[in-house]
Amino acid sequence: MRPLPRCGTILTRRFHTSAFKRSVAVKQVDTAHSTAIRVDTFRDKALTPEKPLLISHSIEGPLGPLKASHTWFQQNGGPGAQFSSHVTEHEHWPFPYELAAHHGDSMQAVELFRDWLLKSGEFKDQILAGSLQSVIAEKDGEQTFFQLHAPLRLLTQALEFNKIQRMSEKPQLVQLYIAQSSLSDLPEALQLDVQAPELILKAGKGDMYSSSIWLGTEPTFTPLHRDPNPNLFYQIHGTKVVRLLPPKVGEMLYFEVQARIRQQGSSRIRTAEGMMQGLERRVLEDAVWGDDVDLGEMREAKVEAGDALFIPKGWWHSLKSWGSEGALNGSVNWWFR
Repeated sequence: MRPLPRCGTILTRRFHTSAFKRSVAVKQVDTAHSTAIRVDTFRDKALTPEKPLLISHSIEGPLGPLKASHTWFQQNGGPGAQFSSHVTEHEHWPFPYELAAHHGDSMQAVELFRDWLLKSGEFKDQILAGSLQSVIAEKDGEQTFFQLHAPLRLLTQALEFNKIQRMSEKPQLVQLYIAQSSLSDLPEALQLDVQAPELILKAGKGDMYSSSIWLGTEPTFTPLHRDPNPNLFYQIHGTKVVRLLPPKVGEMLYFEVQARIRQQGSSRIRTAEGMMQGLERRVLEDAVWGDDVDLGEMREAKVEAGDALFIPKGWWHSLKSWGSEGALNGSVNWWFR
């Protein structure tokens, strides 16, 4: 058996699995109401000391509500919502997708979705079915994570498919996620609904480094990682739960996981394959989200629609949706300096 890396051995002694056991709930991130947050208070409470902060119910002030929260979605009479016509008029717009199939039923759901699209009679749905077929055909061994490019209609149709499936005795739901797609790549009309708030434009250097839109069917999941710049995460529909670790603690946990799975890697350069499928994903998810897990300094925030979460530079974080399986979940974020 190949010996453990030296750094992994040291960290294993310091952060042995038994050290993760807990008997108390994970501590909650400090919360401030949006009406109490101004640029200077945000800078003093969160940005300068590099502390996470949940800003609840963004109704007014320099954070304000995002137009997308009330212009992009409409209720459909069941769990969750569908996109409004304001969004679906851009259903031809291309996006990068992640498709998760972590067990046999997941891939069967993709196949059922493909067949459902083929039966729609719409030529554009048959093209979507072809995109899914290419994913099904490329499945190799234990592969559970796939990436593809397709128009927004793929997600709107997945929501409709999931709505129908939820009425069956054993629903088989499709997990699709538009992830890490830049807000600047949205149609111009939709970009206007997710403009960077005054809070982040004035609190730091005024430099918005990058941004992303996150839209998908629940459950959605983002593995533990860290960002090189401060991050303001805003929930526009549904709810997500975020767990966070300070830089040094998160780094030690990452290398503890690497030691346990007998591999070496960079905490800054992560591959999609490693983060989203396989042994690393399972062990790291359990280390962050398992019932018997606590690192003492871990924090948790439940971010509901209209809430924003400030994630300081270098803080490790992982996100999960909190809601009805198959329903729509949406978020945006901005990295700034």
